[in-house]
Amino acid sequence: MAGGAIGCAVAGMKLPRAREDKTVALEAYFDRISTTELSRLRLMMEQAGMLADAARGSTGDSVRNGSVRRIVDPGWSTLWMKRFGPFRVGRRMLIVPPWKRENERGRTTVVIQPARAFGTGHHPTTAGALRAIESLIGARAPKSILDAGTGSGVLAIAAALLGMRDGLEREIIAIDTDPTALENARFNARLNGVENSIRFSSVPLASIHRHFDLIAANILSHTLIELAPHLKRLVAPAGRLILGGFLADEAGEVLAHYRSPLRCLSRKTHRGWTTAVMARAPR
Repeated sequence: MAGGAIGCAVAGMKLPRAREDKTVALEAYFDRISTTELSRLRLMMEQAGMLADAARGSTGDSVRNGSVRRIVDPGWSTLWMKRFGPFRVGRRMLIVPPWKRENERGRTTVVIQPARAFGTGHHPTTAGALRAIESLIGARAPKSILDAGTGSGVLAIAAALLGMRDGLEREIIAIDTDPTALENARFNARLNGVENSIRFSSVPLASIHRHFDLIAANILSHTLIELAPHLKRLVAPAGRLILGGFLADEAGEVLAHYRSPLRCLSRKTHRGWTTAVMARAPR
């Protein structure tokens, strides 16, 4: 990227925790690049010890050996939309994009417009949080819900739609410090007709002084650790806290910050990402 690439990718990148090959192919995309510039980049990578022996000083025709291949733009700006189709999450949800709305008998349709805000439901950590929400809403019917770090709003929206399906009324608050995320979340709420069922806010957790029956926090591990004192404080007696956004090998450290006074009810890992449900004891 420092050499002017508009994008880079490791070809055939593996899942988290998978054993990596010793040699991988790096694909770097440029609007244009000269032979001189390519030679300079190859020399820089060689001096940094980044090139496999087969690629050192090579002038071959293959991309693996460091050559340039011209490609025709297949419509990158819209090509990704073909990969974002309807898909099932849990037992009762169907996530769909707005350009391909579908309904499926027995499932609640959740419409999400992919944007910069995290959370379309495809990522295993978002899917894990959605499954936990579905299970807890079905079993406990929480009356107050907090979505901490709402991103696209998908967790709060799913909670609102599942409640409407069951004929339940509940208070749902979704917060995020990123104004772009809140804008995307509000837009998605309108797509699903639940804009009046969710209160979106940029208020920090430290400024909230009340309890919630259910809290979902699908955030990165270091942020979960930082926010642990606030999130624990906000869980109501007999309430539940869903934690997600961390890898399996980070789970021990993250959960250690929540185990007092909460206890872990479940801990599930999918494709290397862990979702945990914590509980506070009743009074």
